[in-house]
Amino acid sequence: MRNQIGHRSGINPDYFNQGRKTEDKKPDSAAGEVKHYEIGEATSFLRPFGKTYHEALENLITGSIQIIGLDEVKAQYAEQWGSIKKNVMEIADAFISRKLDRHDVFVPLDDGHFALLFADATREEALERSKTIAHDLVNKLFGELPGGELISVEAAMLKIEDFDGLDKIKSLDGLVKCFRAAIVKAKGREERVFQEHETELNVRFRPLINRRKGFIGMYEAVSMTNADDEQADVAANDPLFNESPRLRAEMDCVILRETGTIFKKLGGAGNKPVIFLPVHFETLANSYFRSKYARILASLPDYTEWHLVLNVQDIAAGVPNSRYRQIFTSLRQLVLGFTFEVGPSWNEFDAIRDLPILAMTLAGHESLELSQIEAFFKRAKQNKKKCIWRSVDNDTLARAAFKMQVDYVSGPIFGALQTVPAKPFSLPK
Repeated sequence: MRNQIGHRSGINPDYFNQGRKTEDKKPDSAAGEVKHYEIGEATSFLRPFGKTYHEALENLITGSIQIIGLDEVKAQYAEQWGSIKKNVMEIADAFISRKLDRHDVFVPLDDGHFALLFADATREEALERSKTIAHDLVNKLFGELPGGELISVEAAMLKIEDFDGLDKIKSLDGLVKCFRAAIVKAKGREERVFQEHETELNVRFRPLINRRKGFIGMYEAVSMTNADDEQADVAANDPLFNESPRLRAEMDCVILRETGTIFKKLGGAGNKPVIFLPVHFETLANSYFRSKYARILASLPDYTEWHLVLNVQDIAAGVPNSRYRQIFTSLRQLVLGFTFEVGPSWNEFDAIRDLPILAMTLAGHESLELSQIEAFFKRAKQNKKKCIWRSVDNDTLARAAFKMQVDYVSGPIFGALQTVPAKPFSLPK
C-alpha cells in the first residue's frame, strides 16, 4: 500500500546522515532542554506571554499549544525505526528549534512527539505555523516527496489542574518539565473521563429520504448520550468530546461498535438498509486510531462492506490527494464508500479525484443564503458526486432541498430518531 501512494517502502539509516553538519546538534545541551535561544534573567522568558507572572502562565496553559507527532513516520518505517530513530529525532529536534521565534517554547515529549508553545499567536495561527514546520521537516528528513502529511499536528487541550508546582517555576527549563508532566497528566485525565462516560454513549437512526426515487434505503446514525435518563445528541454541544481530538476518536470507535451491534442483529443475508455513519477526519488521520477503527470494521459481519458508508466530518483545508489515499486505501475494502461533510464554500474536488468519495454532505446551515448552498451542490454534481443534506430541521430548508433536487435529505422535520433502522421501503405515492 505504501508504494501505491508514492512513498519509499525502505530507507537506508545512513540516509538521515547525508549532508548533516555538526551544527545540527548544539553542544552543551542536556537532553530535553530548550535549545533554540538562551535563557535570560530568572523569569524573563514569560514576558511575551503576559504582563504578570500568573497572567503569563495562564496564557501559556490556555493558549496556542500544538503537538507535532511522528507516528506516521514510525509506522511507515516500522522495520527500520530502531536504526533510524536516533538520527530522525536529532534532526527533528534541531530543525524545529531553528524554526521557532525567539519567545516560542519547544518541549520534547515522549518518543516522536514535540510540543510547541507559541507566543503572540492565536490557536489558528499556531496551527498554521505548526503545519508549515511539519511540512518543512518532512522535506528535511526525506527530501521533496509527496508526504508532508506524514507528520501530524494537533492542539493540546490543557487545564490549570493539569499543572503541578506552577508557583515554583523560575526557569525556562522548569517550565518545559512542568509542561511535559502536564501533557502526560492531561492524557490520563481524558482517559478517565472517557471511561466514566463511555457507557452513556449509544446510537439512534434517522431515515435519509431519496425523494426522486420515492425510497428510503439508507439511515443516518446519530451519536447520542444517555445522561440522567435523558437522550441528547453528542455532536450538538458536548464539551466532553468537542474539546479533545483524542476523546472524539474514542467516541467514534464506540459509536462504530454500537452500530456494529445493530448490524449483527439484522441477521444474515437479505434486504438490509445502508447505514450512514459519522466519523471525524482526525480519527482516520491518526495512525493509531485509524488502525483501531479498521480492526472494529473488520470484526463486523461480511455484508457490512456493502451496507456502511462513512460520513467524514471536520475535514481540514488543503489536504493533498496523497494524504487522502494514505488514509482511505486501508479502509476501502471494509466499507461501501465515503462521503465528505464540508462547508458550502468547499471546492477541493481535485484533491479527491479517483477516490471512493460517493457524495458531498452538508449539515443544517439555516443561516446561509440558499444561493450558497445551491452553488455548492451544483459543484458537487459537476464533479459527479451525489448530494446529501442532513440535519434539515425546518420546512423552508426541506422545500429548498427538494427544489435543488438533493439526492438524500434527513433531519428532525422528516422523522423522529429510531432505535433500529427499518428495512428499505418505497414511500407512498
